[in-house]
Amino acid sequence: MFINNYKKNSYNSFIFGSSRTLAFRPNSWSKFLSVKDNPFMFDASGESIYGIYTKLKYLDSTNVEIKNALIILCRDCSFSQTENHKGHLFVKHPATSGEDNISFQFDFFKAYLSPKFLSNFYSFKILGNYKPFMSGYIENRKITFDTLTNEINIIDQETEIVQNPTEYYAKRKELFYVRMGEKTDSIQRINKKQMFMLKEVKRILEKNNTNYKVVLSPLYEQIKFNNSDLLLLKNEFGNNLYDFSGKNSFTDIKSNYYETSHFRPNVGDSIFKIIYK
Repeated sequence: MFINNYKKNSYNSFIFGSSRTLAFRPNSWSKFLSVKDNPFMFDASGESIYGIYTKLKYLDSTNVEIKNALIILCRDCSFSQTENHKGHLFVKHPATSGEDNISFQFDFFKAYLSPKFLSNFYSFKILGNYKPFMSGYIENRKITFDTLTNEINIIDQETEIVQNPTEYYAKRKELFYVRMGEKTDSIQRINKKQMFMLKEVKRILEKNNTNYKVVLSPLYEQIKFNNSDLLLLKNEFGNNLYDFSGKNSFTDIKSNYYETSHFRPNVGDSIFKIIYK
């Protein structure tokens, strides 16, 4: 989408991170940017520091202006990879990975040829509607993607929460497990390769005089970043780092979440007000 739209839209402001970036809508971010700024959601499923670093490196190498950047880091996935991901949902585009385009396309072709996908996909086409057995292969939620900013909105779940939050969370009672207070991650997750990538991210941002913010996600789990990892991030990004991991006013409230992995846009809107005050 970025490659197809850049010449027309001249994006200069970018949001990086996993699918949890859906809480940080470009439309909301625009309120804190200049009128002439054009934001783009540069996210990916299960995005890692590898993906964030290679995207920034791509933008820098192609002389794209990086005026503003918002980087969302998650305790459980941002430091899970040091190289390209595997699988059609996670593999990086050759423009950023530098890898073979044929192999990239073949990953998607293999996924299409999966017998389980084919049976579910063509059952859906023939029947004309969704059935429970299609779960995991056919998306039953109404989700919109903005064709200019790549903003994602989960319409059905957001509407259900707004209209009847009690019923929404009652139906998902087993999903929202009881938490036992704040914990701190006992595993140091940032290794030497990832530290290099973090330093390169900072170098590229400073080279471009980017106004950037790094946000540590407020996940339902209420597990704080490992102390050593947090110190590394603070030393690297200083006052540009905002830590919302662990137990806080966002993570305490169950209704801030669609499920235990993704927090809602009202959380992102509140965080914008904090980091841009």
